[in-house]
Amino acid sequence: MAATNNDEERIMARGLKSPGPLLLVKKRLKTGDAVRIRVIVSSREAAEDLVNYFESRGATTELDRTGEDFHVVADLRKFKDVD
Repeated sequence: MAATNNDEERIMARGLKSPGPLLLVKKRLKTGDAVRIRVIVSSREAAEDLVNYFESRGATTELDRTGEDFHVVADLRKFKDVD
């Protein structure tokens, strides 16, 4: 599920195991034009996969924990999609 808030797009990927959240992000990046993306996941493994994906392609990231959820926020201005 995706929602937008100005320049930030939000993807709810709670409950999905890796690589589910990453697959959602890749699909959304092909159709969206957000400057920032926030992905909410429920496992540290999924969060770390997302951080590695974004950072390996030039995006800067933040990883926050809110309750049971992990929020991965990526600034996509320097993101280079190589897939």
